[in-house]
Amino acid sequence: METKESWINFATIGGTYIDFKHLDLTPWGIRGGLVESKDTEEFIRASSMSDMSERNWKHVKNVSQSSDGLGGSGRHGDWEYMNLLWPVDFNNPPTEEDYFEAIGAIKVIHPSELYIQNILSAQYSEGKGIYFSEWSTYNHWYKYKKPQDHYFVCPKEHIQETNNFLNFYKNNYKKHSYIKNAIRYYLDSFNINSAEMSFICLCICLETIVPGNEQLSYRFRRNLAVLCAESDERGKKIYKNANLLYNYRSKLVHSGMNSKDFAKFELFFEYAQILASRMIIEMMLHDIPSIEALDKKLTEFGFGQGNSISEGYKQFKGNISTWIKVFAYDIQ
Repeated sequence: METKESWINFATIGGTYIDFKHLDLTPWGIRGGLVESKDTEEFIRASSMSDMSERNWKHVKNVSQSSDGLGGSGRHGDWEYMNLLWPVDFNNPPTEEDYFEAIGAIKVIHPSELYIQNILSAQYSEGKGIYFSEWSTYNHWYKYKKPQDHYFVCPKEHIQETNNFLNFYKNNYKKHSYIKNAIRYYLDSFNINSAEMSFICLCICLETIVPGNEQLSYRFRRNLAVLCAESDERGKKIYKNANLLYNYRSKLVHSGMNSKDFAKFELFFEYAQILASRMIIEMMLHDIPSIEALDKKLTEFGFGQGNSISEGYKQFKGNISTWIKVFAYDIQ
């Protein structure tokens, strides 16, 4: 009988301090774990062709933990925290795009410096196992001076809530064009080799909360405040911060920045990132068919009434640190 052969992809992940064995990425047909985990080693060895166990495992470690992701001799500064992702089913494996989509979903929920470093390709022979042959290395551009302070972390008590939302995200993120559009600009911000252009992408993402250009500044900050605040006081704080954010973006675009303004760049950048994350999450939870319909509801409600925008709404606090920062952040 002819042996079925195919190519399958694996991915190496950096920018995190957690073990991906705790994350449920099965909606994408993906599982994972720390490269330094004994479980990961045993899985790769058990999945390898009989005479390739040692060679495959060394390949995974060399590529994932090298300083440049190219399998060189120097170790990556985060070698202990690098994760490996692999297919749940070798006969129905995730595509390369599935890996990027899954990591993008995590970054929507948890704004962070999480990134894919490599896509590893393996030849799979059904009934015999895998043989790693080649890999691709992807550039990642840090946006913060101390990127390690912005790595992906998730408290254990919020892992299940995050996993539940990942499943919800997979099933719903393409449902409405305006949400899909906001997600696109948000994720584009991570793929640009310029912190300033990344910030502009985040601002464009936030501006999708308004369906037109009329009274953009006012409606922009009011819509965000109504959507993202569960109390009048917190709504006022988001409204104020969103206004400062909009003015800062205008200064940057129209070259009105001075050295004092630039000194605050990371403060504004982080706030734009966490506010965009929260906005997208709230949009998805309310599941309003169009941005025009959402805008109409936001106009009808006031600060602290966002929970009433849709029936059956259930608040998500799985990203508790950024959830708090949305209304507690001080960017003055």
